[in-house]
Amino acid sequence: MNAVAEKFEQFEWLTHGITAKSPQFNDETKGTGEKPLDYQDRLGAIASLDTPLEKAITSIVIFGENAKGDYDFLLNHLAGIMVKEAAQDGKKDPDKMTLKHLASLIARMVLDFAINPTMEDNFTAKGRLYYAGIGENKMNYEAYRKSWKQYETMMILSIEGAIKCASEGVEKYRKQTYKDVKN
Repeated sequence: MNAVAEKFEQFEWLTHGITAKSPQFNDETKGTGEKPLDYQDRLGAIASLDTPLEKAITSIVIFGENAKGDYDFLLNHLAGIMVKEAAQDGKKDPDKMTLKHLASLIARMVLDFAINPTMEDNFTAKGRLYYAGIGENKMNYEAYRKSWKQYETMMILSIEGAIKCASEGVEKYRKQTYKDVKN
């Protein structure tokens, strides 16, 4: 099983059949006698989750680029982790950018790599920084690794934890939905 399929296995049943014509506003069946998933089912799965992080990551997995607000919410959350922790550690702004800007660049990188795990195979550690928009002219990799990498790790732990919890919540919702349909 590839990395993406394994990581988002529990979400797959919610994403199945999403196309340009996905919204279904009727109760037509597709020959199996079961009601197909519709927009309300997907929203119900999201609503059943416990935290805004879980809801946002699930929305992004299901709706992709159409979940811009949820993507921005997660970016702000992740960047906030770095800003808060760095401030507690007494870190000052890097030489050629503000801490807030660095945090937003790293947050985008962390989120993009979390949503698409196959990217890990295509980027070196230096390449990840370049992907984030941090070239050698702004910060070299060694300076990043020694001073800022720990905050990236915190962001990764946060988003991976949210994905795991969301996955468990979606699986619980799926089981309950199928149980309700059988009764």
